[in-house]
Amino acid sequence: MKVFVTGGGGGIGQSIVDVLRLSHVAVVSPSSKELDLSSDFNLEEYGEFDGFIHCAGINSVRECAEIDQGELDNLFKINTFSFLKISSELKLRQGANIVAIGSLYAESTKEGRVQYSMSKHALYGAVKTLALEMAKDRVKVNMISPGFVDTPMTAKNNTKDRIDYLNNTIPLGLTNPSQVSKLCLYFITQNEAVTGQNIVVDGGCSLKGL
Repeated sequence: MKVFVTGGGGGIGQSIVDVLRLSHVAVVSPSSKELDLSSDFNLEEYGEFDGFIHCAGINSVRECAEIDQGELDNLFKINTFSFLKISSELKLRQGANIVAIGSLYAESTKEGRVQYSMSKHALYGAVKTLALEMAKDRVKVNMISPGFVDTPMTAKNNTKDRIDYLNNTIPLGLTNPSQVSKLCLYFITQNEAVTGQNIVVDGGCSLKGL
């Protein structure tokens, strides 16, 4: 089994790559220098795959009145448009599984997250539509949406006090990246009937509206 992974160098992405490889899944995960998702990239050299996991993403905290158009365009290219391009152009075997790493902000939002939230809402729309269009080839397309995960991105976008508050208030605390990775492993290696779904992995965070 062979899987293509974007964003494999990030906190969640590296965990996904490690879990897959420990389960004897061959992983191709080009770095951002090897595959620039903000460019008009080409996938012909990579061959055929049994799965694709889109974990690449950037998060710019900025209120609506402060949005920079160039920054917004770049964010959408990486978070959303590249997922659509890879899903449609990567050579996938019949019965393959595609997983998009979403976010709680794929269905909710908060102040300062307009760009990121827009990109993840759009990503979920792509997941649901591709699930219908690719079903003829038995390709399943799903989203896994983490809440607050113990990663460098979470540390970057939240103060230490905020992180401590979340860790103490979320019913199961901050999510470990491995919990997301193990669900990815299930979808890639075992899923045969789930498609078009958004699976939230947030330790109960969304139940309390944090």
